[in-house]
Amino acid sequence: MKKWILLPMVSAMIQFANAQYARPPLNYLDVNAGIGMLPTFVKDAGKVRTLPLSLSADYQIAEHFSLGAFAGYSVTETGLRFLQDGSTAQWGNHFTIFGLRLAARSRQMGPWNVYGGLSGGYSISHINMIRGDLEKVKQDRNIQEISGKMLLTGFLGGRYSFTSRAGLFAELGYGISLAVIGLSMRI
Repeated sequence: MKKWILLPMVSAMIQFANAQYARPPLNYLDVNAGIGMLPTFVKDAGKVRTLPLSLSADYQIAEHFSLGAFAGYSVTETGLRFLQDGSTAQWGNHFTIFGLRLAARSRQMGPWNVYGGLSGGYSISHINMIRGDLEKVKQDRNIQEISGKMLLTGFLGGRYSFTSRAGLFAELGYGISLAVIGLSMRI
């Protein structure tokens, strides 16, 4: 339900942003490399061992739409957890995500461009035990050593251009991190 609330908000923001600005050039590719500022597993009180890293590329297919691909990787580690049988365990999660995304983009507003859209992909968690028994953790927490799932999620972002080719970007949405900032290169 929350995903369907995000879509009208993104659409309204893009329509508002489109007023009185020139058209962006067609047929360009934005390549973005970012670092997650709010890891996806923050709710689990995990310690970040490898900052969430993301890479995406978006090709403008029409005046206000782009199609792209994304990938991300992070490593988090739990604190010492007590299991139901009284034993303790600690594990690390190597999380990988990749997929495709479709974005609606505003017109260029000076150095700013606002965008939002939907992404669909696949995520993989690989659990490495630091302390304890994996079989007990599987039974107690319903965690598998390797698990994957399909996802469909939304995102909202903005790009600030320093030059016609280089800039900064920031995005909010579910993925490798709930908030990502980084560098963007337009090709």
